[in-house]
Amino acid sequence: MSNVSRRQFLGSTLAMGAAGLINRPAKAGPNETVGVAVLGASRGASLATHFEKLADSQVVAICEVDEARGNKLADEIGKLAGKRPPVVSDFRTLLDKADVDAIAIATPDHWHAPATIMACVAGKDVYVEKPASHNIAEGRLAINAARKHKRIVQHGTNLRGATHYQEAWKLLKDGVIGKVLMVKAINNQRRGRLEARTDEPVPAGVNYNMWLGPAAERPFNRNRFHGAWHWHWEYGCGDLGNDGIHQIDLGRWALGLKAPKAVSCSGAKLGSRGDAQETPDTMIVTWEYDDLLYVFEQRDFTPYRMQGHRQDNDNIFYGENGYLMIDRDGYRVFHDRGKPGVVVTNQWNDPPHHFQNFIDCIKSRQHENLLADIEEGHYSSLLCHMGNIAYRVGRKLEFDAATETFKNDKDANLLLSREYRKGFELPSI
Repeated sequence: MSNVSRRQFLGSTLAMGAAGLINRPAKAGPNETVGVAVLGASRGASLATHFEKLADSQVVAICEVDEARGNKLADEIGKLAGKRPPVVSDFRTLLDKADVDAIAIATPDHWHAPATIMACVAGKDVYVEKPASHNIAEGRLAINAARKHKRIVQHGTNLRGATHYQEAWKLLKDGVIGKVLMVKAINNQRRGRLEARTDEPVPAGVNYNMWLGPAAERPFNRNRFHGAWHWHWEYGCGDLGNDGIHQIDLGRWALGLKAPKAVSCSGAKLGSRGDAQETPDTMIVTWEYDDLLYVFEQRDFTPYRMQGHRQDNDNIFYGENGYLMIDRDGYRVFHDRGKPGVVVTNQWNDPPHHFQNFIDCIKSRQHENLLADIEEGHYSSLLCHMGNIAYRVGRKLEFDAATETFKNDKDANLLLSREYRKGFELPSI
């Protein structure tokens, strides 16, 4: 789908209004409509709305382990579509359904790659939220599954659908600031504390066994459930893999970066001292490339923005002849001694480009045309996993990109994969 047609599509979408069947575009015929099953009802609510509003896709099922949340989302989609999709708690029951062409995965991180792999093996296309995996090894397996079974797999780094990023990357390529020597990705926001809670019985209507999936069996605790799972290593990847991955993906995309040769990390719990969160709220990660340093800064304790920044999260590219700052609302170029250059404003509003691109590629069967193919998602996720592993082992690590393992570090290599609980093992690809 060309940039021009994406802009046209956005314009028509904004014009139709937020909801209501009267102003919605007519659905394509049954043979032209892609049936999407949505897994998860938190971020999944947004995905379901996007896919239902597109003219050539339809939400055909909701999968949610919390029955109340699943029914609520199904009711909302039913009002939008005129037909309420069924709700299930085990997505595996959907993999042999003829009306399910694709699944959209918005589960906790520990389910992302296993669900992707299972869907590919079953012949379904996949939209998987970021990060693409919970560990490096299963991310590579997801790529292999997609390629072997000829599946279309889009990663949820949806900022790639905003055209101002592509414009800025062309400026960098054309040398607007000279050779880029350093990139900084910034994730600067306020996160709440996770106060200690005691274990409790599984709430009524919750399929907790399915929620745990490949993770080790443990008692139910609300600190490891809705939303809070992000901050526990068993299920999430901290804010590095949650929100920071967007900025990490942008810098990597801009310069065509893949795996680095080394990583180091310093981290701490500053705003979350003494709470139940396992992952750090503050991090500085450095990935080393042959002629470039890529730095990530995370401060989840701050209620304020960095000086000179328009948003909480952005990227800065430092070149020989100036620097470029870019965020979700545009970009600014600065030359020698900070002299202002090009300024572009393009306010971000989560347009449907990324989702329409996925549907278009399902129809064309050209994964090369995806805005964020699973391989792209894997490399951005890989950087996040490398940063987390360096934090957990407490030292600088050298990386072998060919084998996707760490050099001479047994402790770090133990964190490249995980043990999958019986009954939830990865399928043979």
